[in-house]
Amino acid sequence: MNDTEKTRFLKKIADADGLPSLSPLTIQLVELAADDQSSASDLAQIIEKDPALTTRLLRLVNSAFFARREQIASVPRGVVQVGFNQVRVMALSLSLRDTFPLGKVGGMHYDHFWKTSLYRALIAKNFTESAKSTDVNPEDAFVGGLILEIGMLMLFNACPDEMKEVFPGGNIPLEKAIVWEEENLGINHRKAGRLVLQRWRFPGHLVESQKYFGPKALQPDKPLLCNILELAREATEVFFGQRTELYQLQEAAQRILKLDTESVNGILAEAFDSIEEMAENLQLEIDSQEDILGVMEKANQALARINSSTETSLQGLLDQVDQYNQSVSEMSEKMEQTQGSILQNTLDAVAHEIRNPLLAIGGFAKRLAYKSEQEDKGRQYAEIIAKESSRLESILKEITEYCQGYKPVVADKDAISLLEKVLDEFKEVFDRKKINVIRKFPQEPVLVPVDAAGITKVLRQLFKNAIQMIGQASGTVTVSVQSLPHTRQVSIGISDSGHPIPDDVRDALLDSNLSTKTFGEGLGLPMARKIIEAHNGRIELKVNDELGNTIELYLPSI
Repeated sequence: MNDTEKTRFLKKIADADGLPSLSPLTIQLVELAADDQSSASDLAQIIEKDPALTTRLLRLVNSAFFARREQIASVPRGVVQVGFNQVRVMALSLSLRDTFPLGKVGGMHYDHFWKTSLYRALIAKNFTESAKSTDVNPEDAFVGGLILEIGMLMLFNACPDEMKEVFPGGNIPLEKAIVWEEENLGINHRKAGRLVLQRWRFPGHLVESQKYFGPKALQPDKPLLCNILELAREATEVFFGQRTELYQLQEAAQRILKLDTESVNGILAEAFDSIEEMAENLQLEIDSQEDILGVMEKANQALARINSSTETSLQGLLDQVDQYNQSVSEMSEKMEQTQGSILQNTLDAVAHEIRNPLLAIGGFAKRLAYKSEQEDKGRQYAEIIAKESSRLESILKEITEYCQGYKPVVADKDAISLLEKVLDEFKEVFDRKKINVIRKFPQEPVLVPVDAAGITKVLRQLFKNAIQMIGQASGTVTVSVQSLPHTRQVSIGISDSGHPIPDDVRDALLDSNLSTKTFGEGLGLPMARKIIEAHNGRIELKVNDELGNTIELYLPSI
């Protein structure tokens, strides 16, 4: 468009020339808003002229989504119970939906537009109710979410035919769409929406909410309705657009609405539970299971990126840990503190980069999978995503623990008592798996100078490993304690009758040069080795080629 064409187009929008031809009923609802003498009875009479609209409106206000205490059986009573303005705007919104076609026309995919609009409306309404603020009416939030991008339809309908084929149509992020509209049409759809909604006498606060988007809409000086609608809009971009940072949405909801992560996940998940009932009122066909599958596929792709980033970031971190451990003996105390601080800062940065998006995806997937049923493929997919997220969370937790400094706080402890305590923790597992535990302990206590918490963690990990090697079959675990006066050591042996320990597990237990290849088995065994070495002890492993493994811990004695 040249400047002259843009000027004509702006006038066309301002004059509402070329915008959709509203139905007679919609025109009456618009005119009603301009009449200061209009009453609730007048509103009811207009709506009741259209039996289909009456039915849809009553179903909408009576739906479980709006949680009315009493059923509303008539439009006049609905006006009284819900409010004149809310009923008029909801009826007008339903009529607006009927004004536009469905399907795809040029660059405008109407089905996608109304689907994302409805999800946005549901999420905005849920945010409002969960925030428990008296400043915003849930019905207003619902309608505001439904019509937030209505100007896009107006703009598309009015733009020249040659531009309709390349019109973005809501398939790109909002900020990019607005840039394209202003460069090519001289006006963006939010401005067009405000012009038309003002002409149609929509309430001022709904018109005002069209003005702000992006970070500006989330500023504390903006009306709460603007904050909520922007959060809901960003949520739909997480679902269906190019936005992937769910955790940023969760953080914004916590900052603005004081909602914790679990509440946000519940709000987003609830939209999938409500969408099909609400879609029927707008005469839309929406398959929530198909939508869940699409959202979870995006989550799976995000997890793949996180997994790749995790391996790259953590391998670099492990290399730093190795270098630090090798040089720490040559450092002065001040240098050691400085290097340790640098390492800790690096660890914190890596953990923050990975943990936030990981917890966001995992928490949302767990919430979706909560109602998983056998035929519910979408929620089954969510369960898979949740499990993979948990695995990565566990790895991150272990690497964080492994990379942090460990210095044992030693005291004289009885090795037999420590073993008995841990064996008692595993008693239920041993009994259930029919694993026989054989104790080979001396009658007298065997004292060792150890950090009880650290050695207990080691023993737990070694018993877990023994149980894993035995697998589903019954078996035997033999535990021994032996004093070795000639070497001034105490030996603690744990033998199992299971399959031979695989090479990657052996490496994890014995190789001090860690790599991300050990992540598959977790870092429990490397951590066990680190704790033993911090006690100036060592670990030996004996593997039988057929069945059976023995792990020997050697600790200094008193």
